[in-house]
Amino acid sequence: MFIFKIHGKKTTIDAIFALAYGLYTYVNLVTTVTGGADLVNLLTQDLKNITGGILHVETDPIQAVDAMLDHI
Repeated sequence: MFIFKIHGKKTTIDAIFALAYGLYTYVNLVTTVTGGADLVNLLTQDLKNITGGILHVETDPIQAVDAMLDHI
């Protein structure tokens, strides 16, 4: 499981690599890649079936922890 606080392009790339490796990846800010509908769909839905990676974007820390515990 990876947890990222998105601060820039490098962190966004790190999160995408974690998804490619099939990891549950939590970010607490919406990343800059949300402009492309196909990419958003790939990162938020399709990768779960391709690599097993899950992207969870959540700004509420309580809900984020609950989702992580449910995943574990």
